[in-house]
Amino acid sequence: MRLSFTPQRILRFVLLNAVFIAFLALWNGQLHRESVQLAVAKSKQMLDMPAELAGYPSGYALNTAAVRDLALADETFAATLAGRETEFLSAVRLSAGEARYWQDQGCGRLNCAYLTFYNYSDGGTIEAVINLDRAQVVGQWTNAVARPGGSSEVLPRAIRIAAADAQVRAVLGDDLGAMDPAMIPMSGWLVDDACREEWCVDLTFHDPAGTGRVYHVFVNLEQEVVARTFYTRARADRSAARPLAQRDAFTDGCHQAHGWSVCWEMTANDGINFRDATYNGQTIFSSAKIGQIEAWYPSWPGGYRDEIGFAATVPPFGDTLINDLGDGFEVRQIFTEFTRWPNCICCYRYEEILQFYADGRFQPRFVSHGPGCDDLSVYRPFWRIDVDLDGGPGDEVWLFDALRWTEQLAEFETFPVVEDLSPEGHKLAIFDGDLHYRWSMERTDPLGLDEAYFFLLQDKPLEGEEPIATGPGDTFIPPRQWLDGDALSGEDVVLWWVPLLYTKKGGPWWCMPDPDPDFSPCEAVLHAEPAGELRQPTAEELAVLEAAPTPTSEAAAATAAPTATPRPIEGSDAETIILNAGCGACHKIGSIGEAHKVGPDLSAIGLTAGGRVPGMTAEAYIRQSILEPNAYLAPACPNGPCLPNIMPRDYATRLSAAQQDTMVEFLLAQQGAEPTPASVGSGATAAATPLPKPAAAAKVVPPSTRLSSLTVAQIALALVVLVVSGYAIFRDRK
Repeated sequence: MRLSFTPQRILRFVLLNAVFIAFLALWNGQLHRESVQLAVAKSKQMLDMPAELAGYPSGYALNTAAVRDLALADETFAATLAGRETEFLSAVRLSAGEARYWQDQGCGRLNCAYLTFYNYSDGGTIEAVINLDRAQVVGQWTNAVARPGGSSEVLPRAIRIAAADAQVRAVLGDDLGAMDPAMIPMSGWLVDDACREEWCVDLTFHDPAGTGRVYHVFVNLEQEVVARTFYTRARADRSAARPLAQRDAFTDGCHQAHGWSVCWEMTANDGINFRDATYNGQTIFSSAKIGQIEAWYPSWPGGYRDEIGFAATVPPFGDTLINDLGDGFEVRQIFTEFTRWPNCICCYRYEEILQFYADGRFQPRFVSHGPGCDDLSVYRPFWRIDVDLDGGPGDEVWLFDALRWTEQLAEFETFPVVEDLSPEGHKLAIFDGDLHYRWSMERTDPLGLDEAYFFLLQDKPLEGEEPIATGPGDTFIPPRQWLDGDALSGEDVVLWWVPLLYTKKGGPWWCMPDPDPDFSPCEAVLHAEPAGELRQPTAEELAVLEAAPTPTSEAAAATAAPTATPRPIEGSDAETIILNAGCGACHKIGSIGEAHKVGPDLSAIGLTAGGRVPGMTAEAYIRQSILEPNAYLAPACPNGPCLPNIMPRDYATRLSAAQQDTMVEFLLAQQGAEPTPASVGSGATAAATPLPKPAAAAKVVPPSTRLSSLTVAQIALALVVLVVSGYAIFRDRK
């Protein structure tokens, strides 16, 4: 058989195969679109459960698209959006307590809605309140620092950005719709990335490799890129699971007992709003709610801005409980992300509690049960309490500082709040006339690391009385952005209390539910106690206070006031540096950390480092890997190929030169054998990987190029078509 390559036959061959290649491209494009749509649909199921079917009280369901269209039809609001690139995020009903700030515009219980649009042109959000009865926008404002939570509206865009990223597809495959989402999109931040200031959400998926871990995809919605991907913890299912039968259930109400009268209602994103609390007929506070809960993970480094409420990332579970305390009562609500708790990874379980006592005391409380996304973490609930002693303005504010009570004439923040206390153990005093209250935080941490921030502000419109939008992570915004020197003492006062709850893994367990659920929840307690006239310490009391050793708060050292500059890592020895830097949350380093974490085992890095890059010493390699982690990638990580942008890239600025030397020396000394990792996930077993010899190949690993079975089949089909068409066209039939 002879082949004939005439120009006509070559043209036919090229055209035929071009048509077939175009067909494959269209096929792939359609499959990709269907995959994205399926991924969106699967994730939306966790967000779009109709309120009437979810156990909500009647009237909370809302047609968000219709409400959006009503707002856009309002000429004044449309003019605000004109010329800006915006995206509609959410619409939720206002509770009675929230709606009363627009009662003159006809707002009452559930007949007005709060809308949020993201403003890509200027940053932040454009927010509005619409009277649904009148189809009229009755209030609107901009919030330049808002970083809102994820929503069903923004989910399709986040999924499309993730699906376009080659690194994400290398791990999850081309079929994102087949992946199992671990959480709804979470508003998150990364300390060493643009996601510190810009609006980012974290998409989470269960590891398709079956390790039981969670694969995180941080999506920067402003830049439309994937900012970072990484894995976090896994664990076997527990036998103690007690799923709640009642999901998304709560009960609004009022209660009178022991001289107290208080009402409450569930909000969309700010938990229970306790309002109009009176004691023996005198107003004590007009509102108390939790605007957000920050979960900070040093191993990322970054975290989430959780919200609690009927439309929040962590919704109410079970019913609102009123418990008798003998000499008082409490109102308690639990919030849980999924009913599979505690057999879930990267899910959250919180409790909001307010206790009232017959002697006039009241106590805001917060409990975290976990389990969060990683072992080392800090939880920060943001309580906002609109103190309204005896109603209206006139509340004097005094702070115990430098051994005496000092009146605070202007807005301020203070940290720490558990040190430098008055002889009676108080930090703050607020009073109006003969109605006096002293404030202090109870020490509950077994290691004494309790700490918190107080922010004292003048009560002003649109500074948290409306639904509170979360701000940039790790900045205490809100409320920090509202500290602008306004008069305080003598005005209507708002107290923000932000406790810091640190997880501890073993000896003692604290703030994480290991080894069993309910074994070690952590609780923050604020005491508000009625008191007599304010007095300065006596000479004898001053002598005692001055003689007492000044406590050094490890919590204060570890959580200095966050700023835009990198936070220094505390510690002079390697073990302390590793703990505070979060290294053990990703790596096994000898007896420190856990095997089969995100990063490679470093228990023998002193042996292997010298052979990773030709011509580079072990010391130079280790130092560069700390300061420039993307310069080279380790040959293998526990969950597959090592990926860039996972290890923090700011250690060069957060570690001193002496600390860097300490860490290099410590890692050079790690010359042990790699342990066999334990089983993780639902019966999945991670096989031990032998350590590379000292003369291992260079540590340059390209991104994964794993091909899906569909892609392999398409390539094989293309080759068959190529061969068959070539034979049919070019063979000489003579």
